[in-house]
Amino acid sequence: MSNIQSTIRCLLIPTHAGLLLLPSTVVAEVSFCHEPEPVLNNQHKWLLGIINWREQRVPFLSIEEALSLPPSSKKNHLEASKTVILYGLESTQTMPFYAFMATDVPRPLAVKEETLTHYNVDNHKGLVFNNVVFNSSSVLLPDVSYLENLLIKSQIFSDFT
Repeated sequence: MSNIQSTIRCLLIPTHAGLLLLPSTVVAEVSFCHEPEPVLNNQHKWLLGIINWREQRVPFLSIEEALSLPPSSKKNHLEASKTVILYGLESTQTMPFYAFMATDVPRPLAVKEETLTHYNVDNHKGLVFNNVVFNSSSVLLPDVSYLENLLIKSQIFSDFT
């Protein structure tokens, strides 16, 4: 019997809060950063606005605010940043896509389960694991279901659909 080791193709995404590790199958596209348009006068702090992407209006969130991660003292330089567009998995009819900002180009890599070492279980909402070690680097594994439910509960889609 063969011992098949499964690998998952992922993207290591640099953000102001640290490195996020996401399966590449949830990422629709990485492009130049878009300036978001404000949506509401009283929009949530984690919602930066909406962007136009491929003739669709896509919610653009602050991944750091949405995941309650420490704020960054770094300035947002849109010209150096990238927009990461994610597929909506929970409610594809209502929310086919949503986006957040990366500070640089994500790096593709193949991840095996044994290369991840979980060493810190801080209860940050929206994180599957906090501070996972991958090849001696600390990474964050965000819970995409949490992010999508946050957007759905905010009823942001009723404002621009």
